[in-house]
Amino acid sequence: MDWNKALELAYIAPNTECHLIIVGECKDGQPFCYEENFSIDKIGDTSFTVCLELSGIFPFDKLEHISFIEFSFKDRGILFYAYVDLIQLELKKTICYLSLSIPEEIHHHQNRRYSRVKLSLRTPITLRIVGIRGISASKGVAFSGQLLDISASGLSFVTTNRLFFPLFLEFSFILPGYPHPITAYGEIIRVTNFSNDSYRVAAEFRHTPESMLQDIDKYCSITS
Repeated sequence: MDWNKALELAYIAPNTECHLIIVGECKDGQPFCYEENFSIDKIGDTSFTVCLELSGIFPFDKLEHISFIEFSFKDRGILFYAYVDLIQLELKKTICYLSLSIPEEIHHHQNRRYSRVKLSLRTPITLRIVGIRGISASKGVAFSGQLLDISASGLSFVTTNRLFFPLFLEFSFILPGYPHPITAYGEIIRVTNFSNDSYRVAAEFRHTPESMLQDIDKYCSITS
């Protein structure tokens, strides 16, 4: 669906609610991940503005730069989403205004769920946020985690970085006894608390070669 069609159908209009996911890098080099519901303030020919009334700390104080932003909304239970660019960020008293570019295309998303096979050994994993619901042209900073389980459909890992659905990640790891390093991509489907300062993240593979998924499946069959 294009933007004008969404306007014509009144999916998008001033004073309606939308959701933003903003991914970038903090001033200390750590990943910046922020999501919140905003209200659409006004819509122009080449940009639109959303606003949020803040009740506490300004959420972008630690932000060094933005890698990508996803704009989304729901209509009749269907989720629509698109990548947008930040044009301007402005704080007026307690209200934060973000001027955003108008997206070329608005997409629809469906989720699927898969079972998992546990690994017998913990394995270090290097992660990088590369998009939201798909691969973006930009990539976030790399951070580390510990791989807990894997199957041909996805994996789970533990990290101290706060993540959430539907961030899209790049995974790099070496499975014990497997001869080659693996680089794969996937979408977060679930995040739960693992301990006081860490999270368990489950993700499904996306945009990963079928041959690699078959090799992972063979590995899990042998080691399980």
